[in-house]
Amino acid sequence: MTDEGKGLTLLVVEDNDFQRAVAVKVLEDLGCDHVLSAADGDAALREIVAHPGKVHIILSDLDMPGMDGVEFLRHIAERELAGSVVIASALDSALIHTVEDMAQEHGLQVLSNVEKPVTRKKMRNVIDQYRREERVRNPEKWAGSFSKEDILEGLNNNEFTVWYQPKVRMSDGAWVSTEALARWQHPEHGIVMPARFVPVMEKADIIDQLTWKQVHGIVEDLCGWQREGRDVSVAVNLSPTLLVDMDMPQKLEEVMAHYGVSPCRMILELTESALMRDMARSLETLARLRIKGFALSIDDFGTGFSNFQQLNRIPFSELKIDQSFVRGLGVKNTSRTIVLSNIELASRLGLRTVAEGVETPESWHELKAMGCDYAQGYLIARPMPYAELGEWEKDWLKRYPKLV
Repeated sequence: MTDEGKGLTLLVVEDNDFQRAVAVKVLEDLGCDHVLSAADGDAALREIVAHPGKVHIILSDLDMPGMDGVEFLRHIAERELAGSVVIASALDSALIHTVEDMAQEHGLQVLSNVEKPVTRKKMRNVIDQYRREERVRNPEKWAGSFSKEDILEGLNNNEFTVWYQPKVRMSDGAWVSTEALARWQHPEHGIVMPARFVPVMEKADIIDQLTWKQVHGIVEDLCGWQREGRDVSVAVNLSPTLLVDMDMPQKLEEVMAHYGVSPCRMILELTESALMRDMARSLETLARLRIKGFALSIDDFGTGFSNFQQLNRIPFSELKIDQSFVRGLGVKNTSRTIVLSNIELASRLGLRTVAEGVETPESWHELKAMGCDYAQGYLIARPMPYAELGEWEKDWLKRYPKLV
């Protein structure tokens, strides 16, 4: 017996007695604190309700008598009985992915599905994934929230910094661009991610204070790269509030001119939701930015409902392929079709393409074969402070030849 499952309670929902017994034994051997089991959805619901503690992971079949796995997943989501689920089924993979998408839409955390039979290696990977995602969701193990006053104090103390995630050209691996990402170096809670403070700042109407502070730092870094002779651009995420600021294009141009950096070195990334706040003002702002030489990138392409209309209206220069499609390349035929269609569409429109969330060599090779221009993701680099980019580039230049 090992202790990989220590502290966890898992529930196995499987109508086949032998397969259910095997899965239970595997989880017990991995050291799980509690392993519950049930033969169908109805029995599983009763098990969860009767158990005094939290059920961390549910391993469920789909095709079962009585309440099947699809209905069961809906019930646990609606009643908030568990947060993480794993589908273990011999059904068609396309059907399994449809059910996984349904579960995610219901708010459940869906871990990698498991092909039968259940083995120790497969469940060890599931538990590892659960713990990794728990660390991402709760990096500081702190349940509080930040107020407007907390954030303003952090701004006044210059605690907010810029981290960079490099993008590389797929044809030769060259570092050509980098996305600027906000980080809060909190004196008590360490590195705080944007999801913890950006919504508060937008609601309190102080996001512009952070944006302009960061813009000055970013352009100063661009100036440094320019002095080194590096042909590197920086992508900056635009807040919806900036899109309706009629003075923003002129102010941004003045900042670039102050540091002697051409506007073509800055890529402004925006999502469809940002555009929808005030379309008329947004279109004016974006037109003026393009006139001044800034590049525009549409982010999260394919995840909204009217992206094609935005492509027709706005002079974009870049299309970012959402990481949800990139990560699905190896497991979903639909993801592959969507990614390939987006790359072909961008090519016909004269736009360069950037694939987000590139995490495996397999994804890299498939995207390159499709004709994608640039890649960004953990395979290449995680976000990092400016000072670490030099060492990263040395390491990347050693890794790239092995990758290709």
